Amino acid sequence: MIRKTSKASIVLSILAAVPLLAFAGGHVMETGTSAVKTLHEIRDEADPDDVQACYALGRLDITFRTEKNGPPAVGLVMTDPRGRRIGFDPLKKHGWQELPKAQGFIDCETPDAQNACLGIIQVCGPISGTYKLEVIARQTTEYSLDISGRSQEVRERQALEATSSRVQVNSVAIRQGSRDMVLLSYSRDPSSKIALQSSPAAPLASNQ
Repeated sequence: MIRKTSKASIVLSILAAVPLLAFAGGHVMETGTSAVKTLHEIRDEADPDDVQACYALGRLDITFRTEKNGPPAVGLVMTDPRGRRIGFDPLKKHGWQELPKAQGFIDCETPDAQNACLGIIQVCGPISGTYKLEVIARQTTEYSLDISGRSQEVRERQALEATSSRVQVNSVAIRQGSRDMVLLSYSRDPSSKIALQSSPAAPLASNQ
């Protein structure tokens, strides 16, 4: 289940006043590859009805930070395979929340070891396919991201089982005003794992 935000967290609905959400690619450590889904299969997958879908239909968690104290100096806009977005563009000063069960926020109550706040996007019941992660820099900085995925549950003998996987991108330099694009592959299939790849327009580990 998606955890509740603390009083110190900045929820996506008010992020327009605090231009922060975002991400990008480089120095990727992958735990596996994902299965290819046809367009027909993607369209047939149901959206979640409630947060219990985090267990039944799977889950994506994206955490990001930059190499400085305080809130991240980048924003992240994630687009799902159906073209729906969540995140904040700090250059356009515009936010989106178009997914049925998802949230984004900045957590400054539990900072990392460098005292940096964490940007977080959580999606319950993500559909299978390719997700676009656009990192948008409001300052020249370095950022890191950590993405974990959980498959849908399937019944094995007498129990429900799911698989989890994780990818990381560490200490990537990005210039003020630039945008990076990384493609994230996710499948609800328990035999698949999440994987990152660069967009043809923005090779991994380079910035536009």
